[in-house]
Amino acid sequence: MDILFAENSKRKTVELKPETVKDLALQDILDNISDSESEMIILRDIFTHIPIDTNDTRYRSEILKDFLENDAMTDEMTDALSYIRTLKDYGHSKLLQLSDDRTLYVLLEHLRELMIYIEATEAIVSCLKKHKIRSTGLRSVLTRLESIVTDDKFELAKKDVKKMLHDLSNVKGAFIGVNFTPDLNIEQVTSVEFVPYRIRSKYKFAEIAAFISNVNSNAMASNSVGKPWAPTRVIDPLLVSMTPNIEKHLKLNIIRIKHIMNKYVKLDSSSITELYEGLTYYLCMTKLSRRLRKEGCEICLPEITDTEGIKLDIKDLYNIRLFFAGEKNIVKNDFSFSPEENLFILTGPNRGGKTIIEQALGIISIMAAIGSFVTASSCKGRPFHNILTHFPIDENLTINYGRLGEEAIRIKEIVKEADDKTLILFNETYSTTSAADGLYLSKDLLRILKEHGTAVVFNTHIHELARSLDEMNRWDGQSKFVSLVMEIKDNVNTFRVKRSDPESKSYAKNIAEKYGITYEQMKNAE
Repeated sequence: MDILFAENSKRKTVELKPETVKDLALQDILDNISDSESEMIILRDIFTHIPIDTNDTRYRSEILKDFLENDAMTDEMTDALSYIRTLKDYGHSKLLQLSDDRTLYVLLEHLRELMIYIEATEAIVSCLKKHKIRSTGLRSVLTRLESIVTDDKFELAKKDVKKMLHDLSNVKGAFIGVNFTPDLNIEQVTSVEFVPYRIRSKYKFAEIAAFISNVNSNAMASNSVGKPWAPTRVIDPLLVSMTPNIEKHLKLNIIRIKHIMNKYVKLDSSSITELYEGLTYYLCMTKLSRRLRKEGCEICLPEITDTEGIKLDIKDLYNIRLFFAGEKNIVKNDFSFSPEENLFILTGPNRGGKTIIEQALGIISIMAAIGSFVTASSCKGRPFHNILTHFPIDENLTINYGRLGEEAIRIKEIVKEADDKTLILFNETYSTTSAADGLYLSKDLLRILKEHGTAVVFNTHIHELARSLDEMNRWDGQSKFVSLVMEIKDNVNTFRVKRSDPESKSYAKNIAEKYGITYEQMKNAE
């Protein structure tokens, strides 16, 4: 019961290129969202696979909305997730058939698995029934799990568990003799005397040490996913060594328990475990939304449409990486893509915010496409099916072909993938060539992308390119080119985008004054 794709979905996705992941610093974002390695792996898989069908995007967005609007449900489901994780750990191991291995340890493994399955199923049903849910996805989960818990077989399983626990309750404590190896591994349990009561140690330190050890084992096994801790599959060497003695002591009880457990040896817990990746995603994103809203940062769920062609209108967008960096005064911008305007030439001073806004557009496009909220006050339209990037490459990687040769190879592959549902972000492409060569190569590249109907943001210092819009707009293709600049007021970068022709002299003056190399500054320095 996967809650990442709509019912009857073909589950088709486009995998982002490693270069896009690197250029948009997605790993940095994932590290800030996830609390553990397992969460990060799940989130990375979701963030790097863009659903092609907007129904899947809308399906996820509706589920996330249920969580965003109900903090109590989020907290309760976080607790349930720890049980699902433990249940999933059981499923990762090879199914142990009681007919092949009938030891008490295996029996207890199956009993614990059955207990967790029952508790997890009831916990999720209780949570979803208690809170108001509107999404198709969560309502389907509730309907399916309700049919399970109301089935006579489920009620019988609960009664069977109760019987088995009662049979095992005859063992409450034991005095044991143990032989150790030189490195303090258990070599042999030499004697066991069972008692029908719990034994209290007179050594308080031993009790504390044992408690801490148990807590650490459970915490590590649950991988820090929610509370309370569920029983875990940490192998207990003492229990394994004591098994023959316990089986002898509870001979009749064990026979009865084995007979009962034979009914559940092929237990199918997939109705619960299949929820794990989806719930992990929704809960992580909901917790992130709490952090953002707590600091006064705006977020919104995109309004997904099925319009033909590129159309995405974003208000007050900002780069989430600035939030993670602790930036307090984050500048916001508006940006719109449409069939008539989806080709943008972006110029501006160094450190004026060009790369930051390009990254913001890429990150928001991904988040919108995977059904997440976005860092903006409003986002409407149809998300892109693919996001490609061409940012400056590490000089160490250009040894075989040189910088221009490496750029040519990457650009050729990018153009092959480009279509009218793709966004491409270029950052200082062809910046290592001469101005004339860079202008020539850039025009050829943009011309073919215009014909493809691809959305493009072309961040460049080749200002002559932005002054060639009249010529470029006569090329084949529906969209027009638009010149954007990063605004400067009173020689200070505002980090805002505006429509304008490039202002080469003001950029140079801005940089010169910043580093104290105008004629007046250098003259005064003498």
